[in-house]
Amino acid sequence: MAARPEGKYQVPAVVGAISVLNELASSGEAGATQSELVQATELSKSTLHNLLSTLEVHGFVRRDTNSRQYRLGPALIPLGNEATLQVKLVRSTLDLVAPLAGEYGLSFAVAQPIGPDEMRIISRFYPPGVHVGITVGSAYGPMDGALGKILLASRDASEATKLIKGRKLPAHTRATITSPDSLIEEIDEVRSRGWSVSHGELNENNAVASGILGADGELELVLLALGFPAQLDGERLDEIGAVLRGTAEAVMASAGIAAPDR
Repeated sequence: MAARPEGKYQVPAVVGAISVLNELASSGEAGATQSELVQATELSKSTLHNLLSTLEVHGFVRRDTNSRQYRLGPALIPLGNEATLQVKLVRSTLDLVAPLAGEYGLSFAVAQPIGPDEMRIISRFYPPGVHVGITVGSAYGPMDGALGKILLASRDASEATKLIKGRKLPAHTRATITSPDSLIEEIDEVRSRGWSVSHGELNENNAVASGILGADGELELVLLALGFPAQLDGERLDEIGAVLRGTAEAVMASAGIAAPDR
């Protein structure tokens, strides 16, 4: 078994395949022979032969029968297109969210789901003066305030209900919703209006969040606004919620993605 210095396990065959694809990417249209790939990757001939055969079957590499050169295959094209779309989506999101901090005097952040039950903060924007802080890289789950409610609302209603009722809801603060029925009702409201609200349910601060969907309807990014209760409460929660929803829809429109029906 191979391990990185950080201690994270890596599957040797996957590492080898990545090495092959990276080498072929750097070789460009010229490609590379099996012998050249053995030398470049330091993999054994048998291992490399098996990797190339597998990658070729699945279209990730292609082999010229005359020159015996290997090149990147057509199966990588849709993956590259999707990766490019995601990068553009993040860039356009950050460009639209950045000015909001100064305009509304609140802290704003962008989070990215890394699975059905977790998202991480990938960027933040602060207004001048005293503000609520948030750490880039911090993780949040489905039971964690405004961000968690967006995760739950992105699920099928029956799945969300099963998840909520299948565990004891954590009481982060005295304001946290710990009644399954009340939380289910709240998630239904999030779906209909397009944003979630946390009234001191994760910590002493208030928050609003709204999700950005991809072309397949899956949750791609989440916009978050944070403020002290004196800054972000009452009607202002609805105001900022509408701002985040409008920003999310603008990002989606720029990518040719239709906003969901509410």
